[in-house]
Amino acid sequence: MKASIVILAYNQQEIIEACLISLSRQYLQEGDGFEVILVDNGSTDGTGEMIHQLAVNYPLTYKYIPDTVESSRAVSRNQGIVSASGDIVIFLDGDQIPGPGFVAEHLRVHKFAEDKLVIGFRRYLEQGAIAGGRGKALFEAGSLPPFEEDERFWLMERFSENAGALRTAWHLFFSCNISVRRERLIGAGMFNDGFAGWGLEDSELGYRLEQGGGSFIFNKNALAYHVHHPSEFNEARYAGWLANLQHFISRHPSFEVEAQKILAEFFNPQIRISWWDCYVRFENVVRAYQGYEGGRYPVSIIVIYKHSTEAVNAITSEAAGREVAVIDQTELSDLDLICQSIRQAYDVLYYKHPTERQLVDLYRLFAARGIWRQQVFD
Repeated sequence: MKASIVILAYNQQEIIEACLISLSRQYLQEGDGFEVILVDNGSTDGTGEMIHQLAVNYPLTYKYIPDTVESSRAVSRNQGIVSASGDIVIFLDGDQIPGPGFVAEHLRVHKFAEDKLVIGFRRYLEQGAIAGGRGKALFEAGSLPPFEEDERFWLMERFSENAGALRTAWHLFFSCNISVRRERLIGAGMFNDGFAGWGLEDSELGYRLEQGGGSFIFNKNALAYHVHHPSEFNEARYAGWLANLQHFISRHPSFEVEAQKILAEFFNPQIRISWWDCYVRFENVVRAYQGYEGGRYPVSIIVIYKHSTEAVNAITSEAAGREVAVIDQTELSDLDLICQSIRQAYDVLYYKHPTERQLVDLYRLFAARGIWRQQVFD
């Protein structure tokens, strides 16, 4: 299977170089491969010259687009899509350093099923983590500098690692690290170019793709490391986000889409309530509107040490009558993808190798609700 990685660039020469060099260190299964399409939105810092001198071990296409009033992230990404030749399109921001399993983990999901919309994750590196250029870009995973977790890791602890258990997963379809089959992207009309500047053009695409029959998969192993740079959450970005939200609502006048207004309390620099608090309210409001009550009743717990058909059948059967929490202690299995693909009346709450603290917290939570039964497969 072949992937096309679409990356945007704008006056971040050193960071882009580190990103591209790190992609040379991907491990892939036999028969798999990838190309990179770098779309430059009018850089003036020598990015183009650096690209032409860079030696990498994969096909690299450089597309320079002059910066005009019509320029936008949506337009630039669409340029990357139409230039792509891979079965799968992976979107990656140029200020991120992909881990060595980044491409393989995206492809693993698409080999599993054709209708999946993959959401990868990131960790935030400390300031200066890649200072010095090429040498620092080639760090080993075991010797990474300190980092902070993506806030969406916290959401998975709160709501589970099953994207299907979130009613608002489409909003989390952040184009810094996602993948979709190219034919599905083109069939959906790609990114809508009515979004200007930054914000929500990717979430709107996720919403359309889900409405068109796609289903989301969280893959926390499809990991990239976000290079530190100053925050840009100011009045101008807030105004742009609000304008894009109104455009989103005008295209999809639904309760779920309009409920994103809750997140304005994070983007508004005069308020700045934490993203976590805003998002939990957003998700819970949408759940309440949709009338899902599975979280009010006792839960079944299934602990799996060895993947088997019997274990999967037990999960599917339990989820027909109540929520089921799956504690996945297996190694090298696709149980994460299987659990996220089960569609029953109630949610499958999935947790891969939870820490001891997380296990204690989970059992306290489930004990308060009531535990219907527990099964162990080893």
